[in-house]
Amino acid sequence: MRKTITSGAVAILALLAVVSCAKTDARMTLGDFMSFCVSDASDDCRDVCDEFAGVFVVTYPTSAECRLACDKVERNLTAASLGGDTCASSIGRAADLCAQYCDKNK
Repeated sequence: MRKTITSGAVAILALLAVVSCAKTDARMTLGDFMSFCVSDASDDCRDVCDEFAGVFVVTYPTSAECRLACDKVERNLTAASLGGDTCASSIGRAADLCAQYCDKNK
């Protein structure tokens, strides 16, 4: 009897592991993006997040096209040196989050 209970418990745990791995990533909202972005940006670089958020007011047919829009914002911000070199890491992090947004929402 004890062996049957143990085998049943192991089977249930294995099933739970499979089900939990099968879940897909939840969609990212604009609020999620802004929260993650602002929390990683220094006070002087939070405008970077607003620039990237502008990508999401347009609907893109594919995640690849959305990512291209993220890349364009990153290039523009880097070229403009928004906040000087001190914002380079914030720009990079915001670009990564922008790409994640595109991937999770297409």
